[in-house]
Amino acid sequence: MAVGYLPDMFSHIAQMPQLLRLAGLDHAVVWRGVPSAVDRTAFWWEALDGSRVRAEYLYGSYSNGRDLPDDAKQLVARAHGYLLELGNARLPDGDVLLMNGSDHLLPQPWLGSVVAEANRIQDDYQFVVTSVPEYVVTQPTAGLPLWRGELRSGARANVLMGVASNRVDVHQLCAAAERAVERRAEPLSTLFLPEEGPHHRLLDLAWRNLVLNSAHDSACACSHDEVVEAVRVRYQEARHLGEAVARDSLRRLASQIDTAPGSTIVVNPTARPRDGVVVVYVPDDDAGSIVDDEGRTCPMQVIRTFGGEGLSTIVTGQKIRWVLELVRGPEFAGARIAEVARTHLPDGTHEYVFRAAGPLDEPIDLEAVREELLELGNQDATIRIRQVLAPMREVAFLARGIPGFGWRTFRVSPDAVSSGREQDAPPPARAEGTTLDNGQLVVNVDADDGTLSLRTADGVTITGANRLVDGGDGGDTYNYSPPAEDTIIAEPQQVRVSVLEAGPVRAQLLVESRYRWPSHALGNAHACSRRSDDTVDVEVRTTLELRTGEPFLRIHTEIDNRARDHRLRAHVPLPKPVTGSDAECAFGVVRRGLTAEGGPHEAGLPTFVSRRFVDCSNGDEGVALLHDGLLEYEVVDDGREVALTLLRATGYLSRAEPELRPNPAGPVDPLEGPQLQRTVAVDYALFPHRGRWPDADLHAASDAFMVPLERVRGGGWPGATRPPRGQALRVGGAQVSAIVRESGAMIVRLYNPADDDSTTASVALPDGPAAGWIVDLRGRPLERFEGEVELRAGQIVTLRLDA
Repeated sequence: MAVGYLPDMFSHIAQMPQLLRLAGLDHAVVWRGVPSAVDRTAFWWEALDGSRVRAEYLYGSYSNGRDLPDDAKQLVARAHGYLLELGNARLPDGDVLLMNGSDHLLPQPWLGSVVAEANRIQDDYQFVVTSVPEYVVTQPTAGLPLWRGELRSGARANVLMGVASNRVDVHQLCAAAERAVERRAEPLSTLFLPEEGPHHRLLDLAWRNLVLNSAHDSACACSHDEVVEAVRVRYQEARHLGEAVARDSLRRLASQIDTAPGSTIVVNPTARPRDGVVVVYVPDDDAGSIVDDEGRTCPMQVIRTFGGEGLSTIVTGQKIRWVLELVRGPEFAGARIAEVARTHLPDGTHEYVFRAAGPLDEPIDLEAVREELLELGNQDATIRIRQVLAPMREVAFLARGIPGFGWRTFRVSPDAVSSGREQDAPPPARAEGTTLDNGQLVVNVDADDGTLSLRTADGVTITGANRLVDGGDGGDTYNYSPPAEDTIIAEPQQVRVSVLEAGPVRAQLLVESRYRWPSHALGNAHACSRRSDDTVDVEVRTTLELRTGEPFLRIHTEIDNRARDHRLRAHVPLPKPVTGSDAECAFGVVRRGLTAEGGPHEAGLPTFVSRRFVDCSNGDEGVALLHDGLLEYEVVDDGREVALTLLRATGYLSRAEPELRPNPAGPVDPLEGPQLQRTVAVDYALFPHRGRWPDADLHAASDAFMVPLERVRGGGWPGATRPPRGQALRVGGAQVSAIVRESGAMIVRLYNPADDDSTTASVALPDGPAAGWIVDLRGRPLERFEGEVELRAGQIVTLRLDA
């Protein structure tokens, strides 16, 4: 039906009206999230770009016409009751929409005959069994209230504010799957794979898994453990498919680039030109360094060395077949082999030494060696097998100037020696004692409590950051709800700080903290009274990382979660108090205050959601949190601190009457999965900065944090014609949300996240400015463009490029 039917989402994104309009829909039907400021059963709903749809509000429920009486007189009485309940909320010239049948209930089969009888016996009301599309086009549009942006109020219906922090593992899998498909596989395959090929089918399968998981109870993991496990599997399958397509795309590109054998090709899957740290494996040679395609030496550091003796065994006779199970083409025991040396030892043993290939070696086919060893086995010979792995170094280096949707090549040069800081490279990253420093950001760890002090080069300072605060959670998979008597733990029992990597490309400190948390909460299916007196020791390992050239601190935290019924948050004090936050959501950045509207069904908690970043700034200075799959934050202490939820461990699908929600939100089923009794690993970053979120370029920072540069080995391919450095597509002036190929044409989707400024986006192919059509979401042409497109604040534009 040509209506945006959105009855049961747990709130609505700010850009939904624009998406509906781009799909050719002028009407929406909603229930949850409508604020108290909307005092009618319909309103104009406006997106961030100003586009609008008429929204019909299903007063009472999206099943507000359920269980209608099968008696005509009772149906008339029920209608009279509805109108009294609506009062002034009813549109003066409008009708009332009642939904009979929903995702939980079938339509009542006798409804048509009862409606006909009700119309026959009275003239006060006219009942019609109709469809939603037929209904909405007949309703008034004049004098409707206007609401701009997202719908996430709990004034009339609960929006179940805790689903964003329930089952953090599911949200992390979702983020990884979406990123693998949208930000890696689709742009890389569109730009570097042939138009025809199996990758289209693989991406279809990946998207099918993502769509199957998009139902609200699936995406929010408020389901039975078996259902959630199926959701987890679908996300992982989608990620695997995306990664496979991305890998094939990179290998195809590598085979086309004319560069030296053994080169590392670094590929940027995002639109902005970027620097980034790349990890490669090179021969273990004290001399030499990594140089780019212009011969400039790259800052680098050795992470570890490995190699030497591998598999070693002696077999006699037919037992050689056990060893030969490890031979696959050029591989033996998982390593590609460059040479096999044969020796007949004095005791009669036949020794075969398999030397593994290094990055610059050409592997050999082992089929002839295999036949040789089989013959020796048939002769009942004694055979000694040794595998010698190539001595290697794992090296991190700074790859600079990688074009957007482009590549550069790097190679090992035996004649160049790295000093750690080369050419015009940024200052090195260093770790010493309890301090990290990369010239842009200085981080000090408090050895007593493990909290952080951060200071930027331009003077923004925060202290006491990353304080882990653990409290009870007597809620469920839908809502956080503290026990009636809570116990808050914010201090560790013990802290130890050590240096993992000293720099200069990346520097890492390890903070090992031991906490003592209550083991569980006391309660039942209704609610929780308090946290237990019994405690458990919990180990938290936090790796802090600064990279050269990056203005933010990366944080990887592993929690050995032995406690139950609790919520853990990372608190970050702000440089200056703020009056609200700016959070990235779908196709935009949303401004929010410090409070949230609740109602009789749910307390109003300002535990808001964001997609990849939230920024808390007073306009002059602030702190951004970049977060990977951690969707919930709250600005607390009257705007002086922001808290990021790391996990919520709960034991019920729904409780009957928790502290902050008086009624059950679903089946009152005990569950084990949401307790997350295992090691939970989370990733986020702290970015103190001057100005507001556009000044800090947080979209680019989020890409740097979560969409790493790709690398692939290449060089030496016959017939390769692409240059060592190149760019397949150039986009500037707007954010890129998608690059796909449809019906042979390249589709590029852009949006302008600014809240007040229009922008000019430019799009170019290698041979010059791109041209084509601006199209709607159904592919219908709207207007031509050549090279540039104007986007108003908040606007989404889809481009179909000429072939």
